[in-house]
Amino acid sequence: MPEIKRPSIHDRLQRVLVAASAGLIIAIITTMWFTEELPAGIRWPLVVGFVFVVALFSASILQRLVARLIEEPLGHCVQAADAIARGDVAQLVPPASTQEFHQLATSINHMTEQMAAATQSRMRVEKLATMGRIAAGISHEIGNPVSAIANYAHLLRMRTQDVQGTTEPLDALEREITRIDRIMRGLLDYARPRRLTPKPIVVDDIIEDVLRLLADQGITRRFRVTRQLEAPDGVVYAERHDLEQAFVNLLLNAVDAMDREGEIVIRSRINDATAFGDSFEKRRTDPHPQRWAHRPSKRALAWLARPESPPRFLQVVLADSGTGVAPEDAERIFEPFFSTKQPGKGTGLGLAIVASTIENLGGTIWVQRAREGGAAFVILLPLHASGVRPITPPNGEAVI
Repeated sequence: MPEIKRPSIHDRLQRVLVAASAGLIIAIITTMWFTEELPAGIRWPLVVGFVFVVALFSASILQRLVARLIEEPLGHCVQAADAIARGDVAQLVPPASTQEFHQLATSINHMTEQMAAATQSRMRVEKLATMGRIAAGISHEIGNPVSAIANYAHLLRMRTQDVQGTTEPLDALEREITRIDRIMRGLLDYARPRRLTPKPIVVDDIIEDVLRLLADQGITRRFRVTRQLEAPDGVVYAERHDLEQAFVNLLLNAVDAMDREGEIVIRSRINDATAFGDSFEKRRTDPHPQRWAHRPSKRALAWLARPESPPRFLQVVLADSGTGVAPEDAERIFEPFFSTKQPGKGTGLGLAIVASTIENLGGTIWVQRAREGGAAFVILLPLHASGVRPITPPNGEAVI
């Protein structure tokens, strides 16, 4: 949508003053013309009185105009500034009718969005540090007893092979032990720092490998998977396993969100920061009158506003036709142990690990409504500095 062109305060006031001056001149001429037959003692007081009334009326209009163009939007800005001083970054300044105050409102709203995103980022960092301490304690206090229980369960199974009625409870016991172990490993992967050995990697190749893996396992066979990979030179500096696991988690999440059939679309492209606002334009395959204009999320705006943000980056979108994500859960789904799935269907750590992986790579991720009707996860990753596609030798390790 093209931006509405708003007049400046100077232009609006100049028009009113010109109109008031013209009205005053017309009033003087009209009064003198209608009263030229009257005696001078009556004529001139009548002219002065009529001119005074017209001037008073013009001044009243000018006062209301100044209140609407200057005092009212200035009051909104003062209220927003006071709210920011109190720590409330949720209050936004409404759009103004003049160019100057509209720019001021836009700048204040952008500042509050950046402050809100910075606050959320700081809270995530603090939560991650707390989770790290908790994970270390849980790993020691619970991990060893769980391993002992698993060993005793295995020993019990060996000794009761010929006893009827023991197979089912032992299967349930081992299944729950495996679930506890999976939760523990996910928590440690989310919270603990690891020694990384990143390499230049082509993300499109990772996506193709993950799609092939899930197709070979039959996980995506009931779904229509569409690839729109347009970033063959989209090289990032990352751990191959971490990226693979992130895309596996996102694809499994999309599969779980759909009931037996549906559509999964994964797109990649190299984007410019200056043109990012236009990166959600209508697709070539969309109907002609249809337009999908998504405003970048607060996460994306905060990521782009950083001094170290790159001018060009890789953008990956993974969308599905499932149930989608409620707007109030758009941030919470990246928190550990928060899950919209039924109890027992997930640990609530998958998307938290994905977000942690992407942020560790210097990128950002958020969720929005998909064109396909479900959820669309958008990932922004900084490109590798060399910008050269790595050569992949037969052993599978990329080199530059």
